[in-house]
Amino acid sequence: MLDIKSLSTRARSLLKPPHRLALATLAPRAFAFCHTFGTTLWIAWEEGSGWSLILPALLLLLWPAVAYGHAAVAHDSKRAEFRNLYFDSLLFGAWCSVLDFYVLATVTISLACFMNNMVIGGPRRMAASMALFAGGALGWSALTGFGFRPYVSTGLDIYQGAGAVIYFLAIAHVMYGQNRKIGRNIVEIKFQNRVFHALLQLGVVANRASNIHTLLDDSLKHLHADFPEYGFAVFLQERQRPEVTRYAAVAGLRLGAEDERRLGSLLATLHERQENTVKLRDTTVGEQLYATPMAGRLSIYDGWLIVRAPKLDGALERMLTLFADQLAAATENKLLHLELKKTAERDGLTELYNRGFFESALQWSIQAKAQPPGLDFAVLMMDVDGLKKINDQYGHVAGDQLITAVAERLKMKCREDDVLARYGGDEFVILFPSADLAAPNRLVALIRAHLEGQRCIVTSTHGENVEVQLRLSMGTASSTEVPAQDVLTLADNRMYDDKTQRRSARALG
Repeated sequence: MLDIKSLSTRARSLLKPPHRLALATLAPRAFAFCHTFGTTLWIAWEEGSGWSLILPALLLLLWPAVAYGHAAVAHDSKRAEFRNLYFDSLLFGAWCSVLDFYVLATVTISLACFMNNMVIGGPRRMAASMALFAGGALGWSALTGFGFRPYVSTGLDIYQGAGAVIYFLAIAHVMYGQNRKIGRNIVEIKFQNRVFHALLQLGVVANRASNIHTLLDDSLKHLHADFPEYGFAVFLQERQRPEVTRYAAVAGLRLGAEDERRLGSLLATLHERQENTVKLRDTTVGEQLYATPMAGRLSIYDGWLIVRAPKLDGALERMLTLFADQLAAATENKLLHLELKKTAERDGLTELYNRGFFESALQWSIQAKAQPPGLDFAVLMMDVDGLKKINDQYGHVAGDQLITAVAERLKMKCREDDVLARYGGDEFVILFPSADLAAPNRLVALIRAHLEGQRCIVTSTHGENVEVQLRLSMGTASSTEVPAQDVLTLADNRMYDDKTQRRSARALG
């Protein structure tokens, strides 16, 4: 029964090209055996041996084709070619005996056999080749008798010597070609290693970056440090507003006016383009600018990775999509990470820090106070007066609007280093790192002077606009007054004392 699968596998193996060694030795082997056939014809002509010498010599013409076919159909063509080279030594040894050890032919043919095996297998393989050559020569001599032909004619010596020179030059040319190929492969492998090392390090750089601007800047600086001969730039734009370039970074690259014009055209039509890498300069010599799109790799942005190369660079062209993909993946991951971090750290209504983040920051300040040099810190606790009444009278929508209005006004009064957080439903808290009681007291004075009593318009559940007053109860405390772990409690108690006093004052007056 025919096994279709095995036949298909066999057919594919027959169509597969043989190992490069079999391809490299095909022409030199064909020349060597054809030249030896020519030597045999010359001797037969000179000495009148006739067809008795010529007919067996036809085997010399058949062997190169048989050897190549053997390597081509073998499962392991490299190993098959190794066996062919051994058989070359055996066959040539026997043929030198057929020619009665014509000196010049024997020397050149044996040297060729030994050299071929030495090149691919070293001294051990050369010794095996010598043994096979000697075995073939001695074995044939034992069968037919030993003869010695030191000389035939000057013409044959010239023919044999010229053939030997051509053969050795051909072998040298083959080795030169192989060495060049190996050299190019080594250069390409080194370049690929540089690329993969850079790609791995991009992940480390991306993890350290605190935002997208830093990620792009640090990534391009890292690439430029690994590839100083290249320049890099990246441009990202909002997909919904392509006229807006949100992020841009450059390292080791300056764009000319024409390059900027072409780049602007690319950015404007990014969503319409499907190709991968684009050459911005229509030249075949000198510097070349490549642009690789990042479209389809980002969720909310489109963009281009621009690379300047000293010349047309095929290896770089093949790697550009890897750079673009890695940079896009790092950007997308950072965007997701920042969004998750924002969700984890921020209050959903006011976008201020939430209670969890504040408590982590407070613990850091408490630890900093406990360790030399013992940095002090302060806290301001605030409560929005009358929020429950507004929620009950006008609905929670109006209450949320009041909370949002208070948060926006407090943000305007805080410094960059202050940690402003929504602590609870109607409570806000501010942490002042590396500060004493003067910092929160200053802010309390500003709030009393500029926010207290301000009018705010909120919308009730029924869609009516209602005017309410902003009123805050506040309490401050510092680590200069009490142990660090008691600062928040003291500020909270003072806030409730302030609320009580203000409530009493309103009741009296």
